[in-house]
Amino acid sequence: MKLSESEQEIVSRKFGKYCIEVLRGEELNYLEEMDRLWEKEISFSNLRNNVLEQLCSYDNFPETNYFQVMDIKVPVNDEDISAALRHLPNKKRTVILMTYFLDMTEKEIAEALDLVQSTVHYHKADSLKLLKKIMEG
Repeated sequence: MKLSESEQEIVSRKFGKYCIEVLRGEELNYLEEMDRLWEKEISFSNLRNNVLEQLCSYDNFPETNYFQVMDIKVPVNDEDISAALRHLPNKKRTVILMTYFLDMTEKEIAEALDLVQSTVHYHKADSLKLLKKIMEG
C-alpha cells in the first residue's frame, strides 16, 4: 500500500505523538517508583546506633611479630610462622629471616654473619627441615 505525501506526514505526526505519550507515561511511572522508594529510605544519620552496628563490619588484622636481625626489625604477620621461628636456634632463625624476609643471597648472608657460604647453605636447609617439622607437628 502506497501512501501519498500528505498521508505519510499524518502517519509520521501520529507516530511521533504516540512516542511522546509513551515516553511521558514511562516518565510518570519512573517518578512514582522513585516516590515509593524515597518514602522507604532513611538517612544514615537518622539510624539508631544498634542498627548502624548491624550494617558495618570490622577488620581484624593479625598482630605483627618482629624479629631483630642485625639492626633491622623484621615484621612477620603470620602467627604460625612466628611461633615456628621462635622455636629455631638463633643462628638458624637469622639465616631464614635474612633469606626469605630480607631477600639476601647466601653470599650476602655469609659476609654479614662472617660465615662460609656453605655453612649458610647448611643452616638454611636444616632450618627449613626444622620449620616443616615444627609446623606439621
